[in-house]
Amino acid sequence: MPKYIALLRGINVGGHKKIKMTELKILFQKLSFSEVVSYIQSGNVIFMCNETNILKLEHQIEQSIEKAFGFQVPVMVLTNSKLQKIVSENPFKPFDEDDINKIYYVFLKDLPQKAAVELFNKTKYKNERFFIQRDYIYLKCLAGMGKAKLTTNIFEKRLGVNATARNHKTTLKLLELAGS
Repeated sequence: MPKYIALLRGINVGGHKKIKMTELKILFQKLSFSEVVSYIQSGNVIFMCNETNILKLEHQIEQSIEKAFGFQVPVMVLTNSKLQKIVSENPFKPFDEDDINKIYYVFLKDLPQKAAVELFNKTKYKNERFFIQRDYIYLKCLAGMGKAKLTTNIFEKRLGVNATARNHKTTLKLLELAGS
């Protein structure tokens, strides 16, 4: 049975779209997903199920969240192997201890249009580097994310797709929990 990682966009941030992880875990179990594990309050869920259609899984989870909690939440579902590939191909390697807090992965709900990517690739910020790879982005914030200009909202607005970001430490923990 395949193992998946679901990344929810924008929950439990600034008191908005609150979902307790215990309630989210129960929701996933009601969807007949097994081995459900949530990680931290930002909406990370590892689970197993027989379904192999990622788009169907995302839609099913999004609809269930809206029905249960009364608001829409974009959900990105990744296979364990895809997340492992993304991390292993990070162009900012090798990481030193200082880098760990500056590396982020931005996951895109859909493929952005080629013209939007080409235009966005011309964007330059002094303390930030990024590489857009199909439906995810490698991001390095040299001054830290708190001072970053390239936020998830900027990526969403300029690329015209929903996005969610996870730092390197969280991403590694998700891989660990997923058994990689």
